[in-house]
Amino acid sequence: MILIYHILTTLIFFLVFPFFPIVYLVSKKRRANLLQRLGVCTGFKKKRAGAFRIWVHALSVGEVRSALPFVQSLKKRKPRAEIIFTASTKTGFDTAQQLFRGDKDVLVSQIGYFSFDVWILVLRIYHLIEPDIICLIETDIWPGFLHQMKQQKIPVVLINARLSKRSLTGYLRMGRFSSLFFSPLSHIMAQTSLDAQRFKRVGALETSLSVMGNIKFDQAPMDLDKQALLKLKVRFGIQDQDQIWIAGSTHEGEEKILLEVFTSVKKNIPNLKLILAPRDPKRSEKFMGQIPSPLHPVLFSQLKPGTGNHDLILVDTMGLLAKTYAICDLAFIGGSLLPFGGHNPLEPAMFGKPILFGPHMTDFMEIADLLKDEKGALVVETKSQIQAKLEGILEDPVLEKQMGAASYRVFSGNTGAVDRTLKKMEDLHFV
Repeated sequence: MILIYHILTTLIFFLVFPFFPIVYLVSKKRRANLLQRLGVCTGFKKKRAGAFRIWVHALSVGEVRSALPFVQSLKKRKPRAEIIFTASTKTGFDTAQQLFRGDKDVLVSQIGYFSFDVWILVLRIYHLIEPDIICLIETDIWPGFLHQMKQQKIPVVLINARLSKRSLTGYLRMGRFSSLFFSPLSHIMAQTSLDAQRFKRVGALETSLSVMGNIKFDQAPMDLDKQALLKLKVRFGIQDQDQIWIAGSTHEGEEKILLEVFTSVKKNIPNLKLILAPRDPKRSEKFMGQIPSPLHPVLFSQLKPGTGNHDLILVDTMGLLAKTYAICDLAFIGGSLLPFGGHNPLEPAMFGKPILFGPHMTDFMEIADLLKDEKGALVVETKSQIQAKLEGILEDPVLEKQMGAASYRVFSGNTGAVDRTLKKMEDLHFV
């Protein structure tokens, strides 16, 4: 089956290759990484003689952020190792540059792009990086890549692995072909026992499966002191009397519902402000035209520091949302009202904030269930439910404090997945 896969991907590659120059010229998004994903101008430096090189890969922004606590601990345990980090998307690459090669800490030796899954390109990137082990974070699993690494006798470990019900259904439809995605993996570090069971159903070997927990719980709390919080409030034009609702990582179809809720709630809570952060910040400008003028909307990029006359602020800047949760009174997690799988609720939980999310939190099911069980979060399915819960929490300071304390307990009380993962890798002699 793998031979058929290699033939098909190679054929498709040579059929579309003549169109790459056109794509490069007309698509700014593809131009940012097309050559690198073709193995050209990668920027990878040659491996030092005798060095141990660890290749960590994450698909895009969410997976890159998830990788942070793992990379931090890996750097502490293996300070002499060369860590090479790759992403598949431009936004993932930019996030990695910010997190792993910032002004304070340089956690990785080099950052680059993952190649397209064509055998000749995979081998090109492999020979440039020369890894001793490869760690894939959560997803982005390619049969051709896995087969080539197995041929080269390079262990590939899937870290913080999860398999949603929707993904499971998709893999099961592939039949025997699905085993190409999982059986070549040296080991799968699943988040939960349910994930482990699902991986077995799609061809993963039981001897290569371990349940480690979720490494997202191991992210360090953001260090925002009073001065930093004050500065952030001033930047958003927030006054002492304002109450702040943040709707983060929203998707198309959700903003309209949330905006209607905000308009209704504001009649009863006139000092309420909404900070709305679409999952794709570029959608903010387009959405501006759909907002009624009495709400005084403004794009964050156009907001003048210190001005406080805007009821609705649209975040059109990458990398800002996570720390902005620190200044809210209540958070709503986007991608959950409609079936997008939800987003990471630990970001507001880190700051001890009450949380609302919709019924579609399948990508973060374990965390969502813990937050619900501890009463740090509530599920809302309709516009009327969102309005009722929003008003109920904001008008009850005791309830708001209780829910915030509960969400922080969930954040701080489930750590250890990174240590367990690294210990398992050491026991297996991978690092």
